Amino acid sequence: MSWLGSLSIYFALYVAVVAVALGAVAAITRSRRFLHAARFATYTVFGCLTVASMVLVHAFLTHDFSIQYVAGFSDHTMPTFYLIGAFWGGQAGSLLFWVWMVSLFSAICVYVNRERYQDFMPWVMSVCMAVATGLLIILVFGSNPFEGYQLIDDPTHGEGLNPLLQTPKMIIHPPFLLSGMATMTVPFAFAIAALLSGNLSNTWVEAARKWILIPWLLLTIGNILGGMWAYEELGWGGYWAWDPVENASLLPWLTSTALIHSLLIQERRGMLKRWNIGLMISTFLLTIFGTYITRSGLIESIHSFAQSEIGPYFLTLLITFSVVSLALFVWRWKSLRAEQRLDSPASREAAFIFNNWMFLSMATVVLFGTLWPRIKEWFTGYEVAMGPQWFNRWMIPLGLLLLLMMGVGTIIAWRKANWKNFRRNFVIPIGAAIILTPLSLSAYWFGRGVDLGVTPDAVIAAYAITAIGLCWFVGATIVQEFYRGMSARRRAHDESWSRSFIRLCMKQKRRYGGYIVHLGVVFAFVAFAGNSMKIEQDLALERGQSVTIGDYTLTYQGLHPEEHRDRTMYMATMPVERNGRHLYDLHPGKAVYHATEEMPISEIDIRSTPMEDLYVALVNFDPQTQQATFKVFVSPFTWFFWFGGVILVLGTVICLWPSRKSVESLRPGNGGWGRAAIFGSLVAISFSPVIIWTAESHSDWGSAQRYQYMVSTDADTSHIEPPSIRGPQLDAPASVVDEEGPS
Repeated sequence: MSWLGSLSIYFALYVAVVAVALGAVAAITRSRRFLHAARFATYTVFGCLTVASMVLVHAFLTHDFSIQYVAGFSDHTMPTFYLIGAFWGGQAGSLLFWVWMVSLFSAICVYVNRERYQDFMPWVMSVCMAVATGLLIILVFGSNPFEGYQLIDDPTHGEGLNPLLQTPKMIIHPPFLLSGMATMTVPFAFAIAALLSGNLSNTWVEAARKWILIPWLLLTIGNILGGMWAYEELGWGGYWAWDPVENASLLPWLTSTALIHSLLIQERRGMLKRWNIGLMISTFLLTIFGTYITRSGLIESIHSFAQSEIGPYFLTLLITFSVVSLALFVWRWKSLRAEQRLDSPASREAAFIFNNWMFLSMATVVLFGTLWPRIKEWFTGYEVAMGPQWFNRWMIPLGLLLLLMMGVGTIIAWRKANWKNFRRNFVIPIGAAIILTPLSLSAYWFGRGVDLGVTPDAVIAAYAITAIGLCWFVGATIVQEFYRGMSARRRAHDESWSRSFIRLCMKQKRRYGGYIVHLGVVFAFVAFAGNSMKIEQDLALERGQSVTIGDYTLTYQGLHPEEHRDRTMYMATMPVERNGRHLYDLHPGKAVYHATEEMPISEIDIRSTPMEDLYVALVNFDPQTQQATFKVFVSPFTWFFWFGGVILVLGTVICLWPSRKSVESLRPGNGGWGRAAIFGSLVAISFSPVIIWTAESHSDWGSAQRYQYMVSTDADTSHIEPPSIRGPQLDAPASVVDEEGPS
C-alpha cells in the first residue's frame, strides 16, 4: 500500500499549490467563491496528508519492510508504542509529521476564523499553504518515506530503532518539538497577511495572540521532555548541555517568548509594531533554520540526522521565505510607525522592552555559540568547541537580569512609576528576598547535618545566591498580586479563598495565567541555582565495596541479568544509607538490545526529592569479576525544574482556555451542517481503503505475528502455542534457543 501513501503526498502537493493561488485570488478580488474554494483546498491537503500518515503508521504496525523507511527504523521485537514512535524517528517520517501538523493547524485556523478577519484569512490560507508546498516539495523530491527498499537481505527483519530513542519520553518529545515548529506557521501567516493586506492595525495581533501561545506551549513541553530524556538516559547527570540541536529548538522559544510580551505593549499602547512584525518573521525563520542545521550535516550532534540530500532544499526554503518576508517588511516599514512613545524608563512598558532585549541577547549568544565553531573551521581548518562553560559565562548573567525584570515588570506601574507605586508594590517583595534568602540557604546546608564538600567557584556561588534571592523576590511579587486580586473578589462577592482563586484565573485568564507561568519559571531558576552545588564522582567498585558521597553511603552488591523480549538487562544492586539508616536500594543497569548489541544503553536509577536527587549510572562492568564503574551525582533542587515545567504548562493552559462564547462560535452556521456532512463523507471515503485494509490485515494478526516470530528465531514451526521463555545465564548469548523455545 505504499502507492497510496505516495499518491496522497503527490496529490497534497498539487492541491497545496492550487490553494496558494486560490487564496491570493480571493484576497485580491474579494470573491467569496474563491474564498470557499481556498478553504476546501486547505481541508483537502489536511485529508491527503492524514491518509499518508495513516498508511505509514499501518506499515510500521504490520512490519511492511518493503518500505525502506519502515525497514530502517523498526524490527519485529519493538513494542507497539515504539513502532508508532518510529513514525517520526527518522528524517522522512518527521518531515511528513511536520507538514501534516502544518495542514492540521491551518485547517483548524481556517475553520475557527471562517466568519472573522475576512480581509486576512485569504492571505493566511495562501501563506500556510505556501509553507506546506515548500515542505511537500522536500518530502516528494528529497525524502519520500514510501520509497521501496531494494537492498534488504532478509525481508522478515528490520534494522530497528536507535535504542536511545526507545524510551517513552523520547517518543513523546520529538512530536511536541516538531508540532511547535510547525504550528508557528499560523501566527507567521497572520503577520504576513497584515503586510500583504495593508491592514497594520492591532487586528492581526488580536487574531494571532492565541495562535502564538500554542507553538510556544508545544516548544516548552518539547524542550522540557528533551531535558528529562537527557537527564534519565544519557548518564551525564544534567538536563541541558547546550547541544546544537537543543539550541536549535531553544532559539524560536526565546524569540517567541519575547514576542508574547511585546504584543501586550502593542495591544495596550500601539507601540512596537515594527518590533513585533520583525520578531514574528524571525521566529518563523528560526524554525526553518533550526531544521536546516540539524538535517544538512552543518553541525554534529547526537540528536541530529545524518547528512542528506535535503539540506539544499531547506536552505532554498529558508532563503525564499527570508527574501519575501523581509521585502514585505521593508515595503510596509513607514506604515508601521508606533502610535505612542515611551513615557518614562521607569514604567512597565520600559521593563517589557528591556525584557525583550534580554531575550534577543540570549538568542544572539545561543546562535553565535552554535554556528561559530563551524564558521571558524571553514576559515581556519581547525575545529573549535563552544562548550557549556562558554554558554554559561554569558547566559547566567543575562538570565539573572531577565529574572529581575520579570519581577519588576509584574508590579511596576504603566506609563510612569512614582515613589507611591514603589512603596505599595516593591517593599514586601524586596523584604521577602532579603529575609528568606539566607534562611533558605542555611536551612539546606545545615539541615543536611554534614559538609557536602562543595566548594564552588566564587563567581558561581555569587550567581547561585543571587538567583535564590531573585526567586524569592519574583515569587513574592506573584503571591502579592494574587493576594490582592483574591482579597478584592472576597470583599465584592463573599467568596472562599479557593473559589476566589479559580474565578480570578477564569475571569482574567491572560493576566493571572501569565503570573502562574512566571511562577513556573521561578521554580526552574531554583533548579538552576541548585545545579551549581552539584556533587559528581566517578567510582570503580568491587563487589561488596562501599563509598560515601555527600551524606549518602552506597554499597555495591553485584550484578544480575534480566531477560526481556527485545533486550537483556544487566542490573546492579546498591543499598543506600544515610547516618547508618537504610533508605532504599538503587538498581542502575545496562540494556543490551538484541537488534543493536554493539550499542549498550545505560539505565540510570534516580531517587528524587525537592531537596536533592541521588543519581547513579552504571558506566561499565566486567560480568566475570563483577567489577563495575559508576557515575554518581547529588544534585540539589533538580526536582523543581520538572515541577516548574508542570506549573508553567498549567499557566499557559489557563491563558488558552476558551470562553463559552468562543466555543459556541465553533458550531456550524446556517447551511454549515450540510457542508460539514459532505466534507465528512469525503474524508470517510478517503479513509475507507486504509480502514478496510487495516481490518483485513488484523484479522490474521495473531498467526502472522507467530509466523514472523518463529522465522526470526528459527524455532520449530510445527506448533502454534506461544513458547515459554527461560532466562539464560549471564554469559549466554541473547538469542539462545533451547528445547522449550526461544529465549
